[in-house]
Amino acid sequence: MVEVLVVVAVIAIIASMVVPSLSELRERSGLRAARTLVVSALSSARSAAIQKGKTATLTIANGAISVSTLSGLRVAPVQIQGPVHINRTTGAVLAPLAGAPTEITYDARGLITPNSTRVARYELRLGSRADTLCITGAGMLMAKGCVL
Repeated sequence: MVEVLVVVAVIAIIASMVVPSLSELRERSGLRAARTLVVSALSSARSAAIQKGKTATLTIANGAISVSTLSGLRVAPVQIQGPVHINRTTGAVLAPLAGAPTEITYDARGLITPNSTRVARYELRLGSRADTLCITGAGMLMAKGCVL
């Protein structure tokens, strides 16, 4: 009986060490997936604007990202991606920081319009972890950090 109690105690100790690292792993992978979704949407908007020679717009609304563009002779925008609900997909929350726009419009050259020298900052948060995405006034995503 003593041996069984020792085995149960050892299993409990090992489980108490593993559970926190599993939740940390889930948070890190969720943030990575959310960042990938946002980067993909930004790339889609920019490349659609360049390929079609028309404006393309990325919209962030209610935790969802969508990309639309003007196509052909139609005046109304055509949805080309989304809406992708980041919270439902990855568990992360996307929020604009410090007055960052919720709508990013790329012109036919792939630049953000209206032109801005300001860096737009967005935060992805999942549990105790957070990641920041920064977009330059030219419409490029900054690789790491938000320092020019």
